[in-house]
Amino acid sequence: MNVVMAEKFEWLTHGITAKSPNFEPQAHGTGEKPLNYEDHLGAIASMETQLAKSVTALIVFDGKCESDVRIHLVNIMLQNAVAYKRREPEQITMSHMAYLVARMVIDFALDPTLENNFTAQGRLYYAGINGHQMTQNVYRLTWKGYENLMALAIESAIDEASKAIEMYKRNTYKEMKA
Repeated sequence: MNVVMAEKFEWLTHGITAKSPNFEPQAHGTGEKPLNYEDHLGAIASMETQLAKSVTALIVFDGKCESDVRIHLVNIMLQNAVAYKRREPEQITMSHMAYLVARMVIDFALDPTLENNFTAQGRLYYAGINGHQMTQNVYRLTWKGYENLMALAIESAIDEASKAIEMYKRNTYKEMKA
């Protein structure tokens, strides 16, 4: 995960579990409860879309729960391919290809340094799509646009999540001071 993304989600990652130590500012002697993991989880609950919640869980738990995000991205590719009447590739099913590309998009979104290390052909290889299943040129002309839609969906979900966390954090601290 890159540094900018880590900073956006840092507040949420500290104290997300019931046994996490609490380093939040507290007003001693007021009788108020300090922030706990439930307050942090409230930031996730305040997000509007399920994709933003799923992406947040993916980031907070270090890539260990990507199934919701992957399913959402697969559906983006499949629904748009059907809407534009794309023909099923000959050597790989459309749903399998969408599943592999979704995993690649998630990995590249969480670790942008991968972008510089892979050529277009290398990206297909990284995804698990071999040259005999689909050439790089066919992918670029027919399917790359759907990969871009997936990447856009993840980027917008990350943006929505980071804004929701910041707003929730600001409102929570405002309530603590009041």
